[in-house]
Amino acid sequence: MSVDVIAAAQQAAGLGPPGKPPALPARLLMRQLLRAWAASGRKAERLSRAVERWGPRLAGSALRTRLPNGCLISCGLGDLVGRQIYFHGVSEPTECFLLSRLLRPAMTVIDGGAHWGEYTLLAATAVGAGGSVHSFEPAPANFTLLERHVAINRLSNVRLNRAALWHEASTLALELPPEVPDNSGAWEIAAPAAEAALAATAPAVALDRYVEEKGLQRIDFVKLDLQGAEPQALAGARGALSRWRPLLLVELSRPHLARFGATPERLVAQLESAGYQGWLVGPSPRASGPLTDPGSVQFANAFFFPGAPPRLLFEGLKRRTARRWACRGWYGRGWLSALARRAWAAKLDRGGSPGSSIRRQHKR
Repeated sequence: MSVDVIAAAQQAAGLGPPGKPPALPARLLMRQLLRAWAASGRKAERLSRAVERWGPRLAGSALRTRLPNGCLISCGLGDLVGRQIYFHGVSEPTECFLLSRLLRPAMTVIDGGAHWGEYTLLAATAVGAGGSVHSFEPAPANFTLLERHVAINRLSNVRLNRAALWHEASTLALELPPEVPDNSGAWEIAAPAAEAALAATAPAVALDRYVEEKGLQRIDFVKLDLQGAEPQALAGARGALSRWRPLLLVELSRPHLARFGATPERLVAQLESAGYQGWLVGPSPRASGPLTDPGSVQFANAFFFPGAPPRLLFEGLKRRTARRWACRGWYGRGWLSALARRAWAAKLDRGGSPGSSIRRQHKR
């Protein structure tokens, strides 16, 4: 499927000029066409452009969809992250796919910058009743949706915190930059005297203090998407990192880090000095690789492993594997869909499961 197909469907459906919401039948048709394109895994960049062009016009209110693990999540198509989740299955297919292969039952996960709970929901079902997920989201509107999504999916192993991860206990001012009013994931710690499109405050906590207060016995995985505040959060987690050596998924954004006087090079060096090795996430698992040149990074996510990165996790996968996996939650939860998902999982693991190899290595 291509943009030409979408354009032809648009013409056939009689959609109006750009900016005018199409009629309901046309909206339904366009949504289904875009999602069918996503499920094919083909030409992801062209799909993204089509989604950004048409997506905001294809629903007047929030739509429910399912993540790859079957969890329900509500997405407003007027929001950048909402469009990504609804039309791509998840907002970051490669990262979420690799996360699903790294997590195992009974793990303890920290989700820093949880937003609406996409990573929280994926992790909660992966670690099961014997594990736990501790989610931190400071923006009030995002936290309300996070609470709702955890509640509707009845995830009793999730602990919610309307707070920011930081290097000390504090109260922080937040802002949504006026240039990105349609991106609810862009909330950041406000700079002094900055003009904000919206403003709020939130408590801040250090992860080490949180671990002590909650009596956590271990931490296995930490995800940090904090709009440049990752170094501060890591400084507040030195004890947990040195004690338990958790796996990490960290956003590296040069413009956001610069607001705090940091750079990707400095952040990577900080983690390497603690014994971690980075693995830069590309558009697909096969296009990912060792983080050897942080100086060239403008915006990317990276996994950090305590020791040599487990190569088996990233080998033997087709380029479209992650994008197809991201869409599998759309096909229901009946017995036929369950059989299809099992068959798909078996296909992914044929010849040995990289995920199981990773779990063995981490367990040792």
